[in-house]
Amino acid sequence: MSDVISRIPSYSDDMMYEWCLTLQRVVCATKEVKSGRGRNTVVRTVLKSPTHQDVIDRINRSVEFYNTESNMEFKYRDYQEKIIEQANEILSDHRFVYLGMQVRTGKTLTSLGLAEVRATRHNDVENVLFLTKKKAMSSITDDSDLMCPSYTLFVMNYESMHKLPSIKWDMVVLDEAHGMGAFPKASKRAKQVRDMIKKHNPFVVLMSGTPTPESYSQMYH
Repeated sequence: MSDVISRIPSYSDDMMYEWCLTLQRVVCATKEVKSGRGRNTVVRTVLKSPTHQDVIDRINRSVEFYNTESNMEFKYRDYQEKIIEQANEILSDHRFVYLGMQVRTGKTLTSLGLAEVRATRHNDVENVLFLTKKKAMSSITDDSDLMCPSYTLFVMNYESMHKLPSIKWDMVVLDEAHGMGAFPKASKRAKQVRDMIKKHNPFVVLMSGTPTPESYSQMYH
């Protein structure tokens, strides 16, 4: 196939997969770049080695092409692809969607995939803010690195929202959204999120692995 990396002589599919996976890790490696001073400091996550998107796409296709079920590292499940498409339609209509998915069903990958659709298909998402718990930050970054997104992702824990850089957020993903406690009285966290949404008018993706009837009431209010 001309749109994937040609097989190296004597290399098996597994060997080609490992080789392409190594290339993927190199071109998708990221670093944080700071600019400005004090409150005007802006932190962006960028590729360590800027690479043309066509090259990244070809490497990604090669990883998928030489991959097998025994060594598969990343691929959307059928239900995740369906949720992404449905959520994308809801975002187009309302700029707001609630992903109430069970634990270990891939909420993070689904939300990142949704951001990728908006970035590549609609060209209306460039900067994505992912708010979560501190212990989950590294795994979210790892998932993002694997996907080589077309957008810039910034991952931060809720407690550090006051340190957010002055960036126009195009999409905000709120992890464990049921715990913000917006009803009957808005918590400090909920107020911060509300003020940020009013300021930037981003696409909003709420995620919860333990949705309850009370969760939906809280999010509505």
